[in-house]
Amino acid sequence: MASQTGGGIEVRELGADGIELIREIDRSEHIDVLYTVEDGRLHSDRVEFEVPPWDPEGHGDHSSARRITEFRPIVENGAALFGAFLDDRFAGIAIVDPSLEDNTAWFAFLHVSRAYRRKGVAAALWAAGVEVAAAAGATSIYVSATPSGSAVGFYASRGCRLAASPHPALFAKEPEDIHLTCPVTLEA
Repeated sequence: MASQTGGGIEVRELGADGIELIREIDRSEHIDVLYTVEDGRLHSDRVEFEVPPWDPEGHGDHSSARRITEFRPIVENGAALFGAFLDDRFAGIAIVDPSLEDNTAWFAFLHVSRAYRRKGVAAALWAAGVEVAAAAGATSIYVSATPSGSAVGFYASRGCRLAASPHPALFAKEPEDIHLTCPVTLEA
């Protein structure tokens, strides 16, 4: 699968070895809003901090090696892996497991390098993931979003809302994330 979108963005479905492209993602970000869930509602707090790039050398929680180790088996077990390229330069990556549960796909991973944000890359990767979910018969998508204002805002713009019941295993793995669901809708 390769699809061209406006602005020179091309989304390509990658083989399992494409997971290594995670090393090229610059996840650094200035965060000024963090979300939490309190009493079943989103609550925002003003904050000021910088998220550094992933550690390119180590294997700790904030390393590219850890992300690759975490997500390689998911891709090898059938999840779709997409790379986004802007004018032939790698810009972002997404992983979508079309069969988390009956009729529910899992948008397991979505990262866009800092230099390519706010250029339509995340939207193009989202659209590719929705196509895979729809083709597999999913009617909803589950997202465990980083609690930053930019991440939660992006998913909300796609129609995602707080999950009524967070997925137990995913919540246990990422309890500070914002757990969302979204209906599968293909955009024209």
